[in-house]
Amino acid sequence: MSCSSTTPVADRPVLRIGDTGSCVRVLQQSLINRGYSVGSSGADGIFGNATYLAVRRFQADYVGVSIDGIVGPQTWRTLVSGGARYPRSTGPNRTGRVVLSFDDCPASLAAFQSAVAGAERLGIALVLFPTGQCLQSGRFSPSYARSHGAYVFNHTISHPDLTTLSYSGVLYQLGAPGIVTTFGRPPGGSYNTLTVLNAYAVKAMRIWTWSVDTRDWTGKSQSEVVSYVLTNARAGSTVLMHMGWHAFNTSALSQIKSGLAARGLGVCRNLGPTAVAPAGVNC
Repeated sequence: MSCSSTTPVADRPVLRIGDTGSCVRVLQQSLINRGYSVGSSGADGIFGNATYLAVRRFQADYVGVSIDGIVGPQTWRTLVSGGARYPRSTGPNRTGRVVLSFDDCPASLAAFQSAVAGAERLGIALVLFPTGQCLQSGRFSPSYARSHGAYVFNHTISHPDLTTLSYSGVLYQLGAPGIVTTFGRPPGGSYNTLTVLNAYAVKAMRIWTWSVDTRDWTGKSQSEVVSYVLTNARAGSTVLMHMGWHAFNTSALSQIKSGLAARGLGVCRNLGPTAVAPAGVNC
């Protein structure tokens, strides 16, 4: 069929890589208009690799759109009418509850299990970003974390600055033995367009950074980290901490939860086991 910019969304066909024609040209022009490159040839009516990547990048940037590279009704509607942009600093949390997230690797498997079980008893759903090397070390168990109500997402294999790597290097870092799932946190929160954002989109993984950085890795004491969270967290915040430092324990979590409650803020609730590749978080 043929398409123009005035063709109703309901009448537009599902498009995939390899398709050609005026409908692909309309798609490409819509992507260009929203700031996504479809390659040096522009809107040429050929759904090639550059258009496929632009589609996935667009899908990753909007809430409620599947990252599959296929332009169906959902993607067409968002392209034409707009939608809610995906907020990388607060990720998939759509509530006013505060997310307590921890990166990297705990000191030991026992410390990990103690913190995760303690969070479950407190009713807190932790959001954890272990490295692949941490998993290989035996100090972190994704299945244990998920079975106790924590969310487990990607934090690369070896914790490099992804902006210094080639595109293929970033793709490698987002795979096994790291966590293969739906959300990921680039080390240092660093990303760029040509390599990092493109690689996350190809992996169907949305970036989730943070809005409150405790900088606990500088050696802050437990009380200092807790105080920082209680002073700086706001409704819907994602707080960054690290499993190898001083707030990854039941005592600190309890103090954070009660302190936030005193300010009228709740933490992300533990509602039971979580999925390997969840579409979001249920706080």
